[in-house]
Amino acid sequence: MNRYIFVCCLILSANPGAKNLLAQRSLNVLVFAEEYRYGKAGFELAEMLNNQKAPKMKADFSNTENILKPESLASYDVLVLFNHNDISQVHEKNITQFVSGGKGLVALHHVISQANNNPELTRLVGGYYNMAEDGFVGHRDYQIMRLPGKEHPILAGVPEKFPVKDDQDFKIRFYPGQPVNLLLTCDLTDNGSQDDCGWTRTEGAGRVVYLSPGDPVEESPFVRNKPLAGLIINSVLWAAGQ
Repeated sequence: MNRYIFVCCLILSANPGAKNLLAQRSLNVLVFAEEYRYGKAGFELAEMLNNQKAPKMKADFSNTENILKPESLASYDVLVLFNHNDISQVHEKNITQFVSGGKGLVALHHVISQANNNPELTRLVGGYYNMAEDGFVGHRDYQIMRLPGKEHPILAGVPEKFPVKDDQDFKIRFYPGQPVNLLLTCDLTDNGSQDDCGWTRTEGAGRVVYLSPGDPVEESPFVRNKPLAGLIINSVLWAAGQ
């Protein structure tokens, strides 16, 4: 056994309080979003996570890509992406390494748009949409719903269905041979059955979540929509392995 691990085990067994201290450590979360319009919503999301009492989270917001360097990402447990612009190929790879090494990723709404020109990032998340080729459901009110019979920690405390206001829905394509665990659907039928409003997958030692809701940002959806906020909090916890 590695000497460091052996010593830690001795400390924890001799002092149960030390184990509690480890469990009580704040979960470190980075929320990343570019542009003022999306950045404002990302900032609000970080503040929402910071306001969680139990479990305690410490969430930082950034709209600067330098935060996606390995040495910067290393201090975080989970990366939350709410991004509508290109992320450089170098930083795409950094995110993949971050996740495959055992960390978590929660991707929201426009992150998987093929127009972002981020093929590695969409592969990591597990799916993508192309508005020009596949069409999409334009802004309207509709219901996000749990898939029948689905049980998952991300769904804990989340209603069977909840409304989203003036939001969009996309026809999503999945990567062959790269399984995802579908969790959410919606009551829209414009593009046929669309059981693709939320899913999980794993990458190496890490965990990935995708949630489709997230517009309009002017209405502060991550703060005002309490079921959506709860879904995101659960997603961060699951992605972190808690």
